[in-house]
Amino acid sequence: MFKLGNDNMRMESTPERVYALCKYLMKNPSTIDRLRNELTLYDIFGEKSDNEIKLTLEAAMELNLVVLEEGIYKVSDNAGALDSVESFRKYAAKTALSGADTLFFKTTSMYLRLAETISENRSWSSIAAYLTKMGLNVTENDMLGWRFWASFLGVGYLHGTFVIPNCSRRIEDVLENCDQFGSNSPVPVAVFFQWLEAECPELKGSREDNKIGLAVSNALRTLETKDRIGLVLQPDAPKWLLYTLESEQLNEISHVRIKR
Repeated sequence: MFKLGNDNMRMESTPERVYALCKYLMKNPSTIDRLRNELTLYDIFGEKSDNEIKLTLEAAMELNLVVLEEGIYKVSDNAGALDSVESFRKYAAKTALSGADTLFFKTTSMYLRLAETISENRSWSSIAAYLTKMGLNVTENDMLGWRFWASFLGVGYLHGTFVIPNCSRRIEDVLENCDQFGSNSPVPVAVFFQWLEAECPELKGSREDNKIGLAVSNALRTLETKDRIGLVLQPDAPKWLLYTLESEQLNEISHVRIKR
């Protein structure tokens, strides 16, 4: 799911399964046979059930949450990331979206960059075909596996089977650890984005110069509605363009206020 180079994004290794497996291994370091016997219905479903546990283990190991030592799977030194679902999400997002050469990162980055056009597609098979046409070799099954993690990590909202491009959860998570901007002080939008794209490198490709893409524009508007940030337009300051929506009064900004 998150390894470098050639990879597949499988549906079996969902965030919920990875988290549950890690929590189990915290108290019960286990062999693969014990995990199969304790956590699956292998006797009933056979290989399908076996694939679920193996692929979930692979994803946990790719996130550096599980290690294999002398045939025993156990939680790594990053066990603190498992304190809560929220801490797991933040850790997984930082880890999964830090490697630009992984299929998961490339898919996420391209999905955000092409969000407007992708939103016109009505099936994951057509989305996969479109991304492949644009130079990213993915299958429908890859996209079906990607959507669970993309929505969990805050890249978008899962509505039905579709991921609505709105990365407010992802940005809100990194804002919690942002201490370089004063509370409620207006930060020039260029300075804010320099910080944001360093924290969330998958967002960079969705911006064209001073034109902010659909997913990030949706996110900023959502966070303002939640009173996490303020979007400011100062007449004489350099302006950046939000994705234009006729229903919105503010479609350009000069500063961002971080509220705490």
